[in-house]
Amino acid sequence: MTRVTRARARRRRVFAALSIITVLGLVVILWPNGSSGGLAAPTDTQPPPTLVAPADSGTQRDAIPAWLAWVPGGFPEKFRQQIASADGITKDVVVAGDTLWMTESQDASGAIVDQPPSPYKIPIDAFAVDPKEYAPFLPVDQRDAVAGALRDGKAVLGQSSAALRRIGVGGTMSFDNQTVQVGAIVPDDSVGWSELLVNRDVGRQLGIAHDRYLLALAAGDMTIGRFTSDVRALIPADSYLRTVRPGGTRFVRVASGVDPPVVVKQVFGEFDAYPRSDDPAYLNMDPAWYDAHIVTRTIPLLGAVTCNRVLFPALIGALQDVQAAGLGAKVHTYSGCYAPRTVARSETAPPSYHAYGAAIDINAPENPFGATPTMDPRVVRIFERWGFDWGGRFLIPDGMHFEYGSPAPSNGA
Repeated sequence: MTRVTRARARRRRVFAALSIITVLGLVVILWPNGSSGGLAAPTDTQPPPTLVAPADSGTQRDAIPAWLAWVPGGFPEKFRQQIASADGITKDVVVAGDTLWMTESQDASGAIVDQPPSPYKIPIDAFAVDPKEYAPFLPVDQRDAVAGALRDGKAVLGQSSAALRRIGVGGTMSFDNQTVQVGAIVPDDSVGWSELLVNRDVGRQLGIAHDRYLLALAAGDMTIGRFTSDVRALIPADSYLRTVRPGGTRFVRVASGVDPPVVVKQVFGEFDAYPRSDDPAYLNMDPAWYDAHIVTRTIPLLGAVTCNRVLFPALIGALQDVQAAGLGAKVHTYSGCYAPRTVARSETAPPSYHAYGAAIDINAPENPFGATPTMDPRVVRIFERWGFDWGGRFLIPDGMHFEYGSPAPSNGA
């Protein structure tokens, strides 16, 4: 398949995915928000906080409601063994996760579905669990299929990932010389909205090395304060920590409220890339994807801006409303939108929203990463009305940063 043909095929997939998103009706995730810089190390400018998220009783999900804890950069090596003895926790599973780079996928008949030309690869948001530990967190009607597939060394895909990959049970995904077969496809909630879930042994072979988040079931008298203390006691004192009550976030996974990579791909298009040899946190992007998705336009207040074409309606709408509200002087520095790099410039993290051209940084000099934000709250409210998540609400504040959070209403109201 030629690069042009492949680019056209990808565009058709993006348009189809956008239709799926419209039907799903993704909601704005107001709390807890996450960061495209959420895997960064704590800074010296503020104490490491613990964010506690309230429950969202209106959120419906298929997975068993569980307590959630997440630490930027991952848990310490012995955390998985130690948390099992925490007072009040009855069941727990620590989920490992890293970005893997897929070189090929095939359907159940063996026909190639995706095969980026070397050296390009497709970034995959992959996680690994112990099947026995994970089973209590699955709905009863999915438990045997998921745990059985994992025990057999097969992969489990969420429905969104399977649709994006265009493969079903029996299909395969290859990562250089390692191949895993798909053994089950389940609702996205049951795999933490990941693109690929495998058991820990397979995960180690594929290169999944970091324990990213904790799910726990607890006694009826568990409180968020007690749960937070249980986790805090087992991590370094300078660690940032987010804890969430059962039902407190739509996306029960790394960084909780952040849109998962599979959702970002559905909206902004999936790309091929490969890490740069001089700095693996920066990516060499597929030129065909870039040409199809990234454009430069002159927009209100900021001038020439290079972003994903899908972001412009909401971005322009927000800036027009800022201007109409007499707040134009509050937006005075543009520090970038499209930037092909990973989250927090970590080699094992997923691509940043900036790599998709789906986030913009403004007023950066007075809103550095990790510092107390100074962004005018009226500007923030306007951007949030247009579907953006603001980095000032992230676990590690990123006051300059606005990223895609949900489809914007046509009038921004």
